[in-house]
Order: sequence, then structure tokens, then C-alpha cells
Amino acid sequence: MITNRIKPWLTRLYPRAWRARYGAEFEALLEQCLHSPLDVLDVFLGAIDAHLLLLNGDNVNWRIMNMLNKLRTTLLIVFAATIGFIVAGIGLVGLADDSPMVPLMKTNTALSAAWTTIQAGAVVALLAVVIGGLPLALTVIRRALSDGHRGLGLLLVPIFAFLAVILYVAFIFAVARQWIHIPGVFPVVPTTGAFPPGNRLLLAGLMAVFILGAIASTAAVWKVISKPDVEQETFRFLRGTATVRIYSFAFLPAVITASAMLVMLAATVAWGWMAFSALPQVLAGNYGSWGMSTRLWYFTILAVMALSTAAAFFGLARGRAARQPA
Repeated sequence: MITNRIKPWLTRLYPRAWRARYGAEFEALLEQCLHSPLDVLDVFLGAIDAHLLLLNGDNVNWRIMNMLNKLRTTLLIVFAATIGFIVAGIGLVGLADDSPMVPLMKTNTALSAAWTTIQAGAVVALLAVVIGGLPLALTVIRRALSDGHRGLGLLLVPIFAFLAVILYVAFIFAVARQWIHIPGVFPVVPTTGAFPPGNRLLLAGLMAVFILGAIASTAAVWKVISKPDVEQETFRFLRGTATVRIYSFAFLPAVITASAMLVMLAATVAWGWMAFSALPQVLAGNYGSWGMSTRLWYFTILAVMALSTAAAFFGLARGRAARQPA
């Protein structure tokens, strides 16, 4: 059987200490659950998590730790996918700004509705991420404070990354209002001709700050998620207490986030189809960021959105399988 041939190889993907602790139970589980290439991929992802010390509990068996691990990585994958979708969304806003599509949206009801759907979906997705991650964040804060503030700084990474983007946007605004003068950068970009190199660098800097901040935030969230080794936590309120299964609680908001991304993807397709049907000259032009082809920029945005959405639903599939024995 193929299972017998690849089982030792899959087991060797995990760290030696992990194999000594969970190896026998893991091999027995492989006999029952290894049925498709997706199962092999899931085992491979579990090995990565083990090397990153996400499986770090004491006095619990492997099945429980594997369940918590999959729920953890569900949150991480959905969070990272949301960041990717936001990057694509920023590109879409840049495509629409300073183009004939903005005046068209003011008169075309269907086009305006598609754009409003994208905006509403973004709000829903971000709110779901915040709500779903709140119990986990409170748990990490509580344990960091009791541990002498170790790890508390990781929670500040996304905040500092967000502030860096805000400051950079404020800097661009100051340049546009001519409060700050930079040689080679024009406050108003001409609608015809080549996009000024100085302006290209300024916008490239904004994208770099956002992407680096997103990477740092994702790494910090990964580290934060790896710390709590229990599934539930009790929180005190003014009139009593509430026990929350912190990873299971976050699953429904993750579903809402992924669903909002799917709706936004469909709305972006509809928006592009209506906008470019009404203004074919825009599609044939160079309204993309840094003067890129509109066609290339738009389809790149769609590709990033589609990949991010697919990644989010893949993460949900892992999390849903983990919740069955929970």
C-alpha cells in the first residue's frame, strides 16, 4: 500500500523529540486517516507547525494537541489571507482613483452597488477578524502580564505596523499639498505621459511599508497563537464569568471573514466587467499603479484576491476537520 511506503517518510518530517513523544500514536493515526493527497499535505503542514513549536503542550496526548494546532493554523491562514486580500484591495482603490471610473460610479447605480459591496465586505471581514481574535488576544495579554510581560511586545507589532502605514500616508499627503518638497516628485501627476520616476518610488515605498508590516504582523500573530496551550479560558465580567473555547470561538468569525472575501471577489469581477464595458478605453490604457497597464494590474488584483480567498477556505477546511473530535 502507498500508506506503508510513505508513512515512515512522513513521520521523519517531524522533529526527533516530537517523534519520541508522539511517534507511535501518530503512525497509528496515519493508518486510519491517510486517504488522499490533501491528507498528505495536511501532515506536511503539521510537520512545519511542529518545527515551529506550535505543538508545545504538556500532559496532553497528540490528538488533542493536533486539534488545537489545526485550529491555531486556521486563524493564522485566514489572517494572512485577509492581509493578502487587503493588499489587492488597495491596488483596486488605486486603479479606480484618478480615473474616469470614479465619475461613472456616481451615475451608474449597478456599478456603485458593486463598489459599495466591496467596501461593506471589507468592513465585515475586518470586524470578524477582530471579534474572533479578541478572546485569544486577552488570553495572551493575561499570561504575558503574569509572566513578567514576556511576549506582550508581540501584540504591539501589528499596531506599530499600522501606525507606520498611517505616517507614510500622511507624508504622501503632505507632499501632495506641497507642504514638503522632494526633488523629482510632482504634487499632481499628469494624466498623460510617463509616470514620474520620483512618484513611482514614493508609491513603491508605501507598498513596501505595508507589505513589510504585514509580514511582521503575521509573524507576530503566529508567535502569539503558539503560546496558549489550552482550548478554553475563563474571563471575568462585571456580573460574572464566562468560559470561552478560544480557538473554537474564533472559527465562526473566520468563516464570516472568508465568506466576505468570496463576496468581495465576486463584486470585484462584476465591478470590473461593468466598468470596462462602459469605458473600454480605460481597460486599454495605463491606469494601474506606477503607470502599469490597466488590464495587467486589474487581473493581477483578481489573481491575488482569488488566491487569498482559496487560502482562507483551505484553512477553514483544516479547522473544520479539527473541530469534529473537539
